Amino acid sequence: MRSDTIHAVRVMLAGALLLLVLNPDARAFDPEQTFSPWTKAVSLEGGFAHFSSGRLPGTIQAWDLGARVSVLPFGVNHFNLLEGVLDGALEMGLEPTFARFESTGQNFGGLGFDLRYNLMHFTYGPFVPWIEASIAPGGSDLRIGKVSNETRLTGPFLALIRGEAGVSYFVTDHTAVYVGLQAEHFSNGGFNGSDTNYAINTPWGGIFGVSWYFH
Repeated sequence: MRSDTIHAVRVMLAGALLLLVLNPDARAFDPEQTFSPWTKAVSLEGGFAHFSSGRLPGTIQAWDLGARVSVLPFGVNHFNLLEGVLDGALEMGLEPTFARFESTGQNFGGLGFDLRYNLMHFTYGPFVPWIEASIAPGGSDLRIGKVSNETRLTGPFLALIRGEAGVSYFVTDHTAVYVGLQAEHFSNGGFNGSDTNYAINTPWGGIFGVSWYFH
């Protein structure tokens, strides 16, 4: 991971902790109100990823940007099962996404469908953990690898499948900053003149962003 990326993540984590200390109103955060049924949200986020494969020469570093518009149709759901461990608020959104494969000078752009589940049982004050999954079909000029060793991955079609887990910090009842870890999978789905579905995957990656909630 690049030193400037590590520094950016550290700054965001330090900032979240500082806000917790300096903003007593945030500690009174009410998730039932913030995540009331049909709440809308707008989010801006950035991330970084590291791709590697034993069959690919070297590694591929990438960064991505996204802007998500979402809705929480059901509010906070409560379950008796497992003493409420599954309590949470489902957030469904659409997210135009741009990714830059920095190591190769190539790009990806797509429209993602995102599902985020805010885990209410594990909320601590203004800190709300969450898990997320998304899929974004799109276009790319990526052109790497070889057919001979099954590393060939090219556009124009690629799909990005992403899994994430992280925590949001609510600065106010309507504004949250968040950080998390992400795993990414890019594949061509066998749609680019080949019946073979080649792919690249991340051992790890990170994500950070800000969300605004509206009633």
